[in-house]
Amino acid sequence: MTNRFKLIDSLRGLALFGILLVNMKSFQSPEFIDTMFNKASYKNDFDQGLYYFLQLFIQMKFYPIFSFLFGLSFYLFMIKSTLSRFVSRTLFLFLIGIIHLIFIWYGDILHVYAITSVFLLFFRKVSSKKVVIWSICLLFAYHLFLFASIFVPASTIPTANQSRIALEYIHMYKEAPYFEWVLFRFNIEVLPILQQLPIVMIPVLGWFLLGLYAGKEKLYERTHRNIVRINKWWKISLFLSLITVCLNGLAIFKNLDDSITYFLTSLSGLFLAIFYITAIYLLRSRDIFKKILSPFQYVGRMSLTNYLAQSIMVISFFRFFHMYNTLTLTEGLLISVALFVIQLGISYIWLSYFYYGPVEWIWRSFTYQKISPFFINKESHKLKIQK
Repeated sequence: MTNRFKLIDSLRGLALFGILLVNMKSFQSPEFIDTMFNKASYKNDFDQGLYYFLQLFIQMKFYPIFSFLFGLSFYLFMIKSTLSRFVSRTLFLFLIGIIHLIFIWYGDILHVYAITSVFLLFFRKVSSKKVVIWSICLLFAYHLFLFASIFVPASTIPTANQSRIALEYIHMYKEAPYFEWVLFRFNIEVLPILQQLPIVMIPVLGWFLLGLYAGKEKLYERTHRNIVRINKWWKISLFLSLITVCLNGLAIFKNLDDSITYFLTSLSGLFLAIFYITAIYLLRSRDIFKKILSPFQYVGRMSLTNYLAQSIMVISFFRFFHMYNTLTLTEGLLISVALFVIQLGISYIWLSYFYYGPVEWIWRSFTYQKISPFFINKESHKLKIQK
């Protein structure tokens, strides 16, 4: 595997870790309802401090990286593939995403990616300059919308109804049989999520296009010209990140309106995501950082399998052992780290015997309409390495 793909896979694996840290809150507690009713609270000062850290440096910072890499992967896929294969690839992703959304977890992003990726087809032959202009315009328009929403009065639900809905929500996650739980979720989670799809697609497409731009400009290659360009973007993104993170921190500490905090969290996420990407690109040339990042590539190569496994395993665990809404934020963080370490180990071992993760293999076979190689032939693998 070339260094450029190791970098992409390492970034993808790191993004998946950040996503898990953020998602754990909704896996272990009624964050969906808490966000709706502005009722989030934490049991101790350490939990509160951890919440601030996650909001400032993790929340809305790693999904953009994941989206950016999807746009880059689209470029790498389309330069050596066909439109019919793209359709098959996208259809499979959409089906997996919808199943995941309805039957497992409301926070699925795969169905959004599948639908949004269709719009990338219009940009295949567009110049990289126009692609990046479109990306900036979409991300600007989305944040302008978030800023405007600050001045729109939020609809309120009577406190008594809030308490009833919250209690029912927790009960369904703790005690309800599976299919009753799925039906309940469909009305209270899935339908509202699908209604928000047109808005959610705007920033996702913006990040897709930024990834497509990186592909067209071949920024994943380590050349002197790319290093100079990326070093400049690293400095700019660091400066803008410092400003927006400070503003976001002030909004959180002052307990300002949720719409203000959400806007600043998203805006700081835009600049921090670019800062993280550029910093990793620049630091990966140093041996110590290469060793630190190297294990993440195995999770990154199986990102679809690991992404689905995270929600399936954690939600099943909390429901089966009736531990939903019983753990602190800190305990959830520890579970996240432990789970990801396990995924690192399993991914490394799996890829020693198989070319792809299980879901990736099915996805690839569906895309190319033929059974892809699965088991690694150890002897031929050694010969390739020797050559």
